[in-house]
Amino acid sequence: MLSELIDASGWSHEQWLAMSILAFIVVTLIVVMSRMIKLVKMSRRKTYQPNLRPLRRRR
Repeated sequence: MLSELIDASGWSHEQWLAMSILAFIVVTLIVVMSRMIKLVKMSRRKTYQPNLRPLRRRR
């Protein structure tokens, strides 16, 4: 049964087009989800607080 699903030799051009569009959608969803996860991780991280010395007074 699995070999029938994998065998693409008898596919028509409409089936190839549909599968390529579905593959593009899947790849796009994976990229968008990974970037959303990265964005959420960055927003949870503490913001960097630099240890600035006091400004020097003018002489």
